[in-house]
Amino acid sequence: MIDLHAHILPGIDDGPRSLEDALEMARLAAADGITTMVATPHLFRRKSVELNGLNHPETIRQAVRHFQEKLAEEQISLTILPGCESPLFPEIIKFVDDQKILTINDLGRYLCLEMPETVIPPAVEDLVFQLNARGITPIITHPERNLVFYEMPEKLRRLISLGCLAQITARSLTRGFGWGVARFTKKLVREGLVHLMATDAHSVKNRPPLMEEAFKKLRKLVGQSRAWDMVATVPERIIRGEPVL
Repeated sequence: MIDLHAHILPGIDDGPRSLEDALEMARLAAADGITTMVATPHLFRRKSVELNGLNHPETIRQAVRHFQEKLAEEQISLTILPGCESPLFPEIIKFVDDQKILTINDLGRYLCLEMPETVIPPAVEDLVFQLNARGITPIITHPERNLVFYEMPEKLRRLISLGCLAQITARSLTRGFGWGVARFTKKLVREGLVHLMATDAHSVKNRPPLMEEAFKKLRKLVGQSRAWDMVATVPERIIRGEPVL
């Protein structure tokens, strides 16, 4: 399986604080059947959009190279690829043009995009259009945990119609965020509003990098072939920069 969204780089955002914690996360992921993981630290280390808290692409690239070396030393069979999770903010297009945002596997094709939790601005459609015009497909992260989409799923459907992809969190299916989120996640899956599943892992205990249990639930919902698409086929196309739809 390929985990397209994980906060595994140590000391770079709200993921693991130490190298040992990050290595333990990697061990868990590998044991659970994950072979490749995209490291997607938050674009900004804090919630606010502040340049002095920016995780610059080169910072992430170097962190990935260093961590991959440590994985080799520890004989942990897991490939780490670079990426980031960007919030939706007014200057996002300028940041893209200035090469301040790292796309998945540094290929300039796909970007993990986190939507605001309470209000999605009307400008979102224009921003999506401008990203698409630059050859970048936004991947909306964890829409099942977004209050706006929960109350108005038609907004998610609209963004997908504009070319966005949607990624659910594995833990949402296993009730890690409560029954309500689990029910809504299943609803999105059944209605075809989900393209892939990832862990959004942050730690060993609270948000571990595990997918197998959720994959089994996904398989019951949509069958083996479609479930496998969400954890392997589609993510593989994305890390190669290939079309998904």
